Amino acid sequence: NIGIGFSIPSNMASTVMEQLLKDGKVHRGMLGINIQNVTSDTAKALDLKDTSGVLVSNVKSGSAADKAGIKRGDIITAINGEKLEDSNVLRNKVAGTAPGTEIKLTVLREGKEQELTAKLDEFNPQDAKTADDGKNGPNGDGPQNQGGKLGLGLQPVTPQIAKQLGLDSTDGLVVTDIDPNGPAAEAGIARGDVVLEVNRKAVSTAADVKAALDGAGDKPVLLLISRRGQTIYLTVKP
Repeated sequence: NIGIGFSIPSNMASTVMEQLLKDGKVHRGMLGINIQNVTSDTAKALDLKDTSGVLVSNVKSGSAADKAGIKRGDIITAINGEKLEDSNVLRNKVAGTAPGTEIKLTVLREGKEQELTAKLDEFNPQDAKTADDGKNGPNGDGPQNQGGKLGLGLQPVTPQIAKQLGLDSTDGLVVTDIDPNGPAAEAGIARGDVVLEVNRKAVSTAADVKAALDGAGDKPVLLLISRRGQTIYLTVKP
């Protein structure tokens, strides 16, 4: 014993026990989204008043969330009227709700709040994707843009690079070089990541990135990154 303990809420343990006794398995609800907590830098980049709610970084096609109209970039602020402070609350609420149940989600999109209704799917562990640690960055001919503000080298995604990285499209700009002491590296961006958006604007050239960065001024910059088949938002302080 090294003094570390893990606890499970009694109501969650009770629900799991009852399902195991009845069906021999646990049925968990699923929305079909990837979510992140809203950091203070993310809130500044998106002009949010505070860090409450969770940011949707990806929506699985055909999922309960997709059918309900949830979009990437939405901020989910409440579930069934209960305010969300972090992503764990939403995950536990959805997982603890029976598949087929309708839930009400309060969503903030482009500064406007709206209510959406989603009918939950059932979570299937077989659908979970595993990271492929064997994928390395592209062997391009060098960066198109050194991204002075971010410390990045970027170049368009060619069909060859898309095939090498296992991408479904040639959208965005791939990171071919990174300053290990720069702001992008500090934010967790790595060689082989693909930058799809800068401050919610799609980018395909170095000029697109420069224009988005110039428009941000001194505020943190929100990047949409594609990494091993998943999309995530990362905030960088130029």
